[in-house]
Amino acid sequence: MAEARSVGSSRRVAFVADRSRALIRLRGSIARELKARGAEVLLVAPEFTPDEAATLAAAGIDRATFDIAPKGLKGIGPVADWTLTREIGAVLAGWRPEVVVCYGARTMIHAALAARRAGAREIVVAVTGLSQKAAEASAEGRLLSARRYAKAFKAATAAIAHNRDDARALARSGLLRAGLDVTVVAGSGVDLGQFEVQPLPPIAAGLVFLMVAPLDRTRGVIDYCEAARRVKERAPEATFLLAGPAGEGPGGFDPADLRAYEDAIEFLGPLADIRPALGRAHVFVYPSHGEGMPRVVLEAMAAGRPILTTDAPGCRETVDDRVNGCLVPVADVGKLAEAMTSFLKRPDLLPSMARASRHKAERRFDERDVNRTLLAVLGFAS
Repeated sequence: MAEARSVGSSRRVAFVADRSRALIRLRGSIARELKARGAEVLLVAPEFTPDEAATLAAAGIDRATFDIAPKGLKGIGPVADWTLTREIGAVLAGWRPEVVVCYGARTMIHAALAARRAGAREIVVAVTGLSQKAAEASAEGRLLSARRYAKAFKAATAAIAHNRDDARALARSGLLRAGLDVTVVAGSGVDLGQFEVQPLPPIAAGLVFLMVAPLDRTRGVIDYCEAARRVKERAPEATFLLAGPAGEGPGGFDPADLRAYEDAIEFLGPLADIRPALGRAHVFVYPSHGEGMPRVVLEAMAAGRPILTTDAPGCRETVDDRVNGCLVPVADVGKLAEAMTSFLKRPDLLPSMARASRHKAERRFDERDVNRTLLAVLGFAS
C-alpha cells in the first residue's frame, strides 16, 4: 500500500475502482481539475503500473492499493467480502477523505461501505453499466444480486449513471433509498482539443472500417469480425481494421483466436494512441452488447467519423440514426453486415455524417461540460 499524504486543510477526494487504467483514463481529467481547485486527490485501485505511478506523482495526485483477491480466498463469499471492505477501509481511514467516488460493480459496493465506516461526508456511487453483458465483462466476471447493490445505495449520498437507460432502470429498480437521486453523467466525455477533426481519407481505394476495443465477445468483436467476413466476400476492396489488447474475463480472448478472420480483418494490436488509426478510417464500428458510455466512440465522434453501433444502453446515445451513423440490433451479425454495406453503397453521405458526429460530440459530450456536472455532484459547483 502506497503512503498517503498527511491531512491538510483542503478538501480531500478519493476515487476507488477495480482497475487503475480505467480510473486514470476515465477520471484523470476530473482529478486534475480538482487539484487545480485546491483539493487533495487520491486514486485507489488494486495496482498501478510504474508509468501510471509516475504520471500521478507528476500531477501531485496520491495513490494507494488494495488486494482485490485476498490470499487464501476465492474472491467471493462473506469472508472475502468482509476482507475487501476492510482492505479499502484501511486505505480510506488512513487518508481521511471527505468525498469518496466508487466505481466497478463489486468494488463499488465495498468502497461505499468502507467510505461510510471511514467517516466520509459524501459518498458517490457510480454505476457505469447495468446490462448483464457489461456485468459479465467486469473484473469479477459475474452478476451481483440486487440486495448487494442496495447496500451501496444505502451508504451513498449521491449516485451517478453514465447513460439515461441505466438511470431509468435504477429509478424503477427499488434499490435506491428514498431521497437518493441519480444524476446522468455522460461517461468521461471527450477532450475535443486532443481529438480534433480529421479529414476523411480518399475513397478511391475503398472504404475503411475501424473497431477499437479489448478482444471481448461482449464488446461485439466477434460480431464485427463475422460481419466483416461477409461483406468482404462481396466487396473485396473494403478494409476492416481491428485494434485492441487481449480481453479479460469470461468474454475475453487472445489475438491468436483472430486467425480464423485473417482474410477479412487487419489486426493492429493494442494502440497507445488511436488517432492515427482513426485517420485511416471512414467509419467507426462498435457493436457492443451494452455498457455505460463507450469513450472510444466519443473519441471517434470528435474526430469526425460516422458511427455504426448497437441499439443498446450507452451506445445508442452516441448516434442519431442515419444522421451521424446508424444503429443495429445487439448481436445481429446480418444487420451489422447490412449496415456496413449501406455505407459502401452511399459513400456520398459520409461527409455530412462526419460533421454531424463532431457536432454531437461538441453538443453533448464535451469533457468540460461532463466535468462540470460531476464537479457539482461532488460539491465543487462553480
